[in-house]
Amino acid sequence: MFNEESYEVCTHWGWFRLDRGAYEDYLSGRLWITWVPGKPKELAAEHQTEDYLPPNVTDAAIRLRELASRHGAYATFQSAFPGSAVEIPFKQRMKDKPIDELALSVRSSNGLMRANAGTFGRLWNLFSRETGLRSVRNLGAKSEAEIQKCFFDGCYLSLSPGEQATFWQVMLNRNGTRLSVDKS
Repeated sequence: MFNEESYEVCTHWGWFRLDRGAYEDYLSGRLWITWVPGKPKELAAEHQTEDYLPPNVTDAAIRLRELASRHGAYATFQSAFPGSAVEIPFKQRMKDKPIDELALSVRSSNGLMRANAGTFGRLWNLFSRETGLRSVRNLGAKSEAEIQKCFFDGCYLSLSPGEQATFWQVMLNRNGTRLSVDKS
């Protein structure tokens, strides 16, 4: 931070200086910092929209994003990558979002509240532990599966369309590009 109204942000393109408004937009996910090598900064600014897709996103990732919008992100993930470990698309800007938005059953919701996991950030920390949700009293396998599905969907829906496509591209890169999902 340079002063109260100027912030420095490090991305994989380098360091950028932002004013307070742009910094708040960056933290909330409404602003993507991009840089196109050899292009003027004005051209890079056109990529600040939510619909911007990084150049490495393939048609398969776009197809998965469309399937997820129709059938749900968790169901699409399980159909496209059967047997793969579920990777939750959590971003730090989601950490203060309350878990009330997840529409969990009473047992699951009460168990998470008892474990002091009332926000996405605290739930993410609980998932990150070695024992995970199994350490929470009165949460069995059924509740764990419900929470994982709802948390995955909640995080996915909090992503911009470009971030959603990027998520699917990363999953394709990690798991191979063969899709087992029907293209309809």
